[in-house]
Amino acid sequence: MRYRDRYQAGAILAAEVARAARGRCVVAAIPRGGIVVAAPVAARLAAPLTMAYARKIALPIAPEFAIGALDEDGEAVFERVWEHAWPRWREVAPEDLAAARARVGAEIARQRDRYGAPALAPLAAGATVVLVDDGLATGLTMRAAVAYVRRHGAARVVVAAPCASEEAAERFTREADRFVCPLVDPNFGAVGGYYRAFGSVSDEEVLATLAAARTRMATPTGSVPPASAR
Repeated sequence: MRYRDRYQAGAILAAEVARAARGRCVVAAIPRGGIVVAAPVAARLAAPLTMAYARKIALPIAPEFAIGALDEDGEAVFERVWEHAWPRWREVAPEDLAAARARVGAEIARQRDRYGAPALAPLAAGATVVLVDDGLATGLTMRAAVAYVRRHGAARVVVAAPCASEEAAERFTREADRFVCPLVDPNFGAVGGYYRAFGSVSDEEVLATLAAARTRMATPTGSVPPASAR
C-alpha cells in the first residue's frame, strides 16, 4: 500500500480517527510533514489544528542517528538502546550532547515564532489530543509529543499516523489511549517509501495550512482544505 501524497493519507486517516476521538478534541501535528496529514483529520473532527513542537536530537558525528527528541518545554526523551546499537557512543562528550539539544531547541523556537500556531498547552488541558505525524519509524519524536501533552493535562491522547513500524505501533498501543494507523509494517523502511509523492513541506505550506484551518474554524458551514490540496 502506498499513499498518493500526505493529504490523501490524512483523508484516509481521518475516517479512522473519527471513530477513536470523543469529547472536545484538538489536533496537533508534528512539524513539518505532519501538518498536511493532520489538516483533513482536524476538518473531519471540526477541531482546531495546531502544532506539537518536537524534534529529534542527533549528534554531528552521526547526524542520521537519532538518540532522543526534545519538546518545546525543553524536556527530552532518550532512546537508551543507542548505547548498545551504536559503538561510537562513548565518544560523545556531555558538551556535545548539550550543544545538540541547544540546536534542536533553537529550531523549535524558530518554528514556533514563524508559524504562530495556537499554543498547544492550553488547548490540551482536559481535551482529547490527536497527535499526527506522516509516519512513525522509531517514534522518538512522537514520544516527546505524547509526554508534552500528558504533562499539560490532556484527558486522552490519540496517536495517529498513516504508516508505522511494528515497534512504534506496539509502543503507542501501550502508551497512548488510542493508536490509529492503517498501515503497520513489520519490515518498515523509510517513511517516504509509503508515499508516491513525498516532497519536503516548506514553512510557507505550513503557514497556508494553518491559515486554512483558522478559516475553517471561523466558517462553521464548511471546511477549507490546505493550499496543497486546492
